[in-house]
Amino acid sequence: MAYVGRTPIVGNFVKLDAIVTSATATYNLLNGGVAYFPQTANNCIVSLNGVIQSPTSAYTISGSTIILTFKLPLGS
Repeated sequence: MAYVGRTPIVGNFVKLDAIVTSATATYNLLNGGVAYFPQTANNCIVSLNGVIQSPTSAYTISGSTIILTFKLPLGS
């Protein structure tokens, strides 16, 4: 993953499994097929096609689910 500016140097960064598109804007967060529960949306770096999304305005987190403010096209 490319970063704008300096690469983060602190924290336990976890790359989650790719999401599978569906007819809804909600997606399960999985790490090795196991549900992953981030603390808040602000603790996540979400990149869609190389574009970093803004927490709370582009997505929220509820438990182990990410809720986007838009639907991804099917087949992406």
